[in-house]
Order: sequence, then structure tokens, then C-alpha cells
Amino acid sequence: MQINVPLAVGPLRLTVDPVRAGAYAREIGADDGRVPLAYPAVWLSEPALSKVVSEVCETLAVVPVHESQAFAYETSLTAGESYDLTVTLRREETPPRLIADAVIATTDGAPVGRIETMLRLVPRDAFSKGVDGSKGADGRETALGGAS
Repeated sequence: MQINVPLAVGPLRLTVDPVRAGAYAREIGADDGRVPLAYPAVWLSEPALSKVVSEVCETLAVVPVHESQAFAYETSLTAGESYDLTVTLRREETPPRLIADAVIATTDGAPVGRIETMLRLVPRDAFSKGVDGSKGADGRETALGGAS
């Protein structure tokens, strides 16, 4: 895959699934009947987006590690409603990151909110080297030291 960033994905038409939003709310201890502010995080695993992130990381020989996420809203999300999510991926070199800037809009284009997700890009070979020089049972260094 040729990496040309920024790279836009979408708009993706997504719906706030009431059952999934309710389960998400219970998991985070916010079961007050409202859609949790962080609910759109589940949308970031949509195949159309996760495939692009996977391809970028495969090309760069890195593993994405979730670093941070921020949400800003103009209006609340409503369970059962559909929204358009447009994501722009961009890279930072120092430290190496892939950043997903997402815009949430109603299906008629009215702004709802923004999401910024930062993924630290860790070289894949860092997972086969020990941080303390330890080697696993197979003689290879391991990411956490000790036996692999």
C-alpha cells in the first residue's frame, strides 16, 4: 500500500445501536440512559476504517498502540439515530504516531462533534527484543524480558 497521508475515509453512515450503547454505558458505570460521550470509540473499529489503519501499519512494519482519545461535542448523540463519520488519518514523526481526526455529522450535514485518536506506532521488531536484554526459552529476546 502506498502511504499518502493525510488520508480520508468516509463519510461512513453509522448508527448508535441502542443495545450496544446501553452495554457500553453499563461497562463504564454510566448507565443513566444517555449515549456515553466516548461511544464513538466503537465506530473506530468499523471495517472500512480499521482495514486502512491495518494496511498503513503493515506497510510501516509497526504495531498501533492506543495512546489517547479526545471527544468534543456540539450536540449529544441519540440512541437509534444515524450519523456520518468522516476520518482523516495523519502521521507525526516524533514520536511516531498515526492520528485519526474524525468529524461526526447528522445525515443532513449538521455538525455533531469531533474525535481525535492518537495511536503510537511501535516498530514490530520491538516486540521480539527484550527491554532488559532477557531471552526467552527459544533464545530470542522478548518484549517484556524473560521466557517467551
